Amino acid sequence: MSKPYDKIIKEILKDVVDTLITEVIGLDIVKSTAIETKLQITNEREADFILLVEMGDGSSSLLHIEFQSTNYSKMVYRELRYWVYLTEVHGIMPMQYVFYIGNEPLTMKDSISTKTTTHKYNLIDMRDIDCEKFLYSDIPEEVIISILCNYRQKGVKIFVREILNRLKELVPEETLRGKYVRQVEVLSQLRDLQDEVSKEAEAMALVYDLERDVRFRQGRERGITEGRERGITEGREKGKYEGLIEAVELGLELKFGSAGLEIMGMVKAVDNVDKLEALKNLIRKAGSLDELKVFLGKE
Repeated sequence: MSKPYDKIIKEILKDVVDTLITEVIGLDIVKSTAIETKLQITNEREADFILLVEMGDGSSSLLHIEFQSTNYSKMVYRELRYWVYLTEVHGIMPMQYVFYIGNEPLTMKDSISTKTTTHKYNLIDMRDIDCEKFLYSDIPEEVIISILCNYRQKGVKIFVREILNRLKELVPEETLRGKYVRQVEVLSQLRDLQDEVSKEAEAMALVYDLERDVRFRQGRERGITEGRERGITEGREKGKYEGLIEAVELGLELKFGSAGLEIMGMVKAVDNVDKLEALKNLIRKAGSLDELKVFLGKE
């Protein structure tokens, strides 16, 4: 994954990798340790997940996992390059799995065989997995990925309502629940279900609205008031800017916790009031911090 949208998806899926390893791949692991994903292969590439895993029988192995949202015709060659590099660097032949999370029929090949070379990786279509494997989990992150699975026997409306109701049951705290609902919306784009998810979430009043938060409004209004008290345009703009900084900081903390505050350095580097206003509004809709980082990185 290399596009900003794909990075957002990767950020969401990173919390369920271990679950996919045990529940979908079927490996008995007791521990997994992330390994550097930037690979110096001719032109530098970054793998999604490379893990050193300890198996239940005491053995260790290298596991390489990719998430692919489109049919990439040369995926088998990419996997072969990864396999050669990882085997050479780590001295362990990696097990390779690609999870196809796209909406078009799967057309990628999972193997190549020539007179001199043969390679095969494991290709898994998430739409072949029964959504109930994750839908009734007690872990919110697992409930979220059920949106990518097979729900055909349920019907769209019933399926979406079940996901949102499950999150409502598991996450009573409104701010955190809003984050999870936003993540469902992001992933639902891969199934053309975003409109259905957003409508149901709104109807169920599940999404946390920063504009209703008393401290958020106070921060914004304080900036406006300070500007008025100065009585001059410069003072008003400065007051508005400071108020927006405070409001954005509060919004990040409310929605993403301490992790949200880690990007305040990027926020304070913004000297444009309009961009800060846009950022404040984006926080309400963002499914992950990566989405905000992409926005802040734009000129």
